[in-house]
Amino acid sequence: MSDDPRSAAALSFGAGGIDGLVCDLDGVLYRGNVPVDGAADAVRRLRDAGVSILFCTNNSHFTVAQYAEKLARMGVAAAEDEILTSAIVTAEVLATRGVRGRRARVVGGAGIREALEGAGIEVVDDHGSPDVVVVGWDPEFTYDDMRSAADAVRAGAPLVATNADATFPAPEGLWPGAGSILASIERASGRTAEVMGKPHAPMMDVAADRLASASRIAVVGDRPDSDLAGGRARGWTTILVLSGVTSKDQVAAVEPRPDYVVESIASLARR
Repeated sequence: MSDDPRSAAALSFGAGGIDGLVCDLDGVLYRGNVPVDGAADAVRRLRDAGVSILFCTNNSHFTVAQYAEKLARMGVAAAEDEILTSAIVTAEVLATRGVRGRRARVVGGAGIREALEGAGIEVVDDHGSPDVVVVGWDPEFTYDDMRSAADAVRAGAPLVATNADATFPAPEGLWPGAGSILASIERASGRTAEVMGKPHAPMMDVAADRLASASRIAVVGDRPDSDLAGGRARGWTTILVLSGVTSKDQVAAVEPRPDYVVESIASLARR
């Protein structure tokens, strides 16, 4: 990759070009409940070109079904097996580690709770002795949640985070993300969490498996430290959009350097 990102005009999609796309959601297809202009048309163009798309989000608050419904409202048709959340990855990893049938203290929404319960892990909200503490984004996070989670971690429960994104883009600007909640629990417990979401290997490995039929994969996202870093670690083409947390003024300083920078996903696969 060169030091300077290239123009999207140099990107080729479909036969002989990029045929698999890991597509972030927040900041790429929408901000909160407001769709990014042209995003639905861009997804249709990419599909028409023969690109397999995996919608991949670090936000573990919502269920896969809720994400599918949200995308449908915005004109993006997505099957549930085309949607990958950090909640799904977290539950799958914990299930393989023998946590199935055990107890998890959860800070997070319906997405992580449903995923854990589907993997045979009991979700508890009391101040007992859970076998693991799992932290995601929770807009109803309280001091009591922080205290009970930190207590459990100090008592020996492993600390696992669905993701460590400090913020996420909303129509009004940047809102605190799961990483901000996680930071308080890490500080209070004196422990550092194992993180499952982008850019970490658990989520990137699952994404690669979901797109195993693709020969050339790209990742499109708005966060250099998660989307681009995760794609770079896999050797994928990286595309940074400026419709989320990264502004045009920040591009020159972002690390890792993207292969391409575009105003939004609407710039991709234009004929």
